[in-house]
Amino acid sequence: MTPLIQATGLTKHFPVRTGGILRRVTTPLRAVEAVDLSIQPGETMGLVGESGCGKSTLGRLLIRLIPATAGQVLFDGVDLLTLDAAALRRARQAMQIVFQDPYGALNPRMTVEDIIAEPLVIAGSTTIRRRAAVGEMLDKAGLPANARDRYPHEFSGGQRQRIGIARALITRPRFVVCDEPVSALDVSVQAQIVNLLADLRAELGLTYLFIAHDLAVVKHISTRVAVMYLGKIVELADRDTLHARPRHPYTRALIASVPAGHPSRRRRGETRRLAGDIPSALHPPPGCRFHTRCPLAIDICRVTEPAVTEPEPGHLIACHVEG
Repeated sequence: MTPLIQATGLTKHFPVRTGGILRRVTTPLRAVEAVDLSIQPGETMGLVGESGCGKSTLGRLLIRLIPATAGQVLFDGVDLLTLDAAALRRARQAMQIVFQDPYGALNPRMTVEDIIAEPLVIAGSTTIRRRAAVGEMLDKAGLPANARDRYPHEFSGGQRQRIGIARALITRPRFVVCDEPVSALDVSVQAQIVNLLADLRAELGLTYLFIAHDLAVVKHISTRVAVMYLGKIVELADRDTLHARPRHPYTRALIASVPAGHPSRRRRGETRRLAGDIPSALHPPPGCRFHTRCPLAIDICRVTEPAVTEPEPGHLIACHVEG
């Protein structure tokens, strides 16, 4: 099957001014570094990792919300990075994003109908079609019909995220980046939003990149899971394999950090948290970027970057020790 999204060598460096007053230099912040990733039509690719590892940046690169420093992104065989402004605008109708913050992502001066219909206005749809489409999306998102004339401040966080989902899906996209869509919500509401996204994927034939910190949420909704550390994907496998047989030390640490409910359910040798802090992307460590926190690091890890290997079909890992 041909991937819907195919990223090759995708890289993003942000220039950062560093140094003193008399001698300032520009240093690249290596947010995403040579990432290869493919997402099949109809699947949900989970993307997990600590804050600052480049997950949101990668999601935005895949739909060209920000320009890439290097690499290629094919969407249904078309290289998004080579499209001019007009062609990119047309392509964007098939790609959307659900943002993390349901409060800051909605314009407080616009009604719900205007917020949801805005992508259709940009696409040149008629008023009659817009009103019909908004009504349909309100229903699919689980919002009342009278919500269209109200304002964002009149809704709860979960309802605002439903508005954001309706806005993202109003153009009937094929690919949606869900950028930590439940992390700002109460735990009681998170499951409702995740279930809504899963139902909409099945109903509308959507493909997701689902970005999250919570591995339990990712396991519930994802088909496959990619684990990202300091700008690089260090492990990728289907969700059941990743949780049953994690190979990379970082993946094991992330899984071990999830509350088990009872101490007897923890796996032997698991630690409850990662030691140390994630290094700066301005000055990433040489060799394997995880070696400064890895309990299994050996000499080669400190000087040579590990190649990606496939120890079992569909299970990719970048590790000298476990690969």
